[in-house]
Amino acid sequence: MIDSLYFHFSKIDSGLIMELTETERLMLVGKKEEIQNLTAEIMEMMSEAGQVTNVKSKITDILSILSTIGSYAKSRDYDLSLFTLMAESIFQLMPTAQPDAKIREYLMKRIERFCIYANSIQFDFTRKDFKIIIPKIDLTIFRTK
Repeated sequence: MIDSLYFHFSKIDSGLIMELTETERLMLVGKKEEIQNLTAEIMEMMSEAGQVTNVKSKITDILSILSTIGSYAKSRDYDLSLFTLMAESIFQLMPTAQPDAKIREYLMKRIERFCIYANSIQFDFTRKDFKIIIPKIDLTIFRTK
């Protein structure tokens, strides 16, 4: 059963702000757990041949969860576009046929990096704010050689 979510509005200093309820905070923490579970599944799948579609699906699920998390923060407090760029880079490299060992190793490193970054997002809950702390993402590994 899903609890209904709502924003609690309170007047603080210069006007109305949205304050997260405890239910919303717990839901956001649950979303982090979903990301961890999805990344663990991705890492298991990468050792199996023929899992391209499933891996892409899980990465897309992670992007969706990150978007949901981001919707609770002020738009100036997050920029998740780098995750989209990383996913796009991974998808372009994922072949429909079995890749050779060198390409597979390179792709695996990109997927691992994506998973690490997704799991590294942190929350900062305060009375007035909800901030997402996104790790500094180094996109140099995602450049095509």
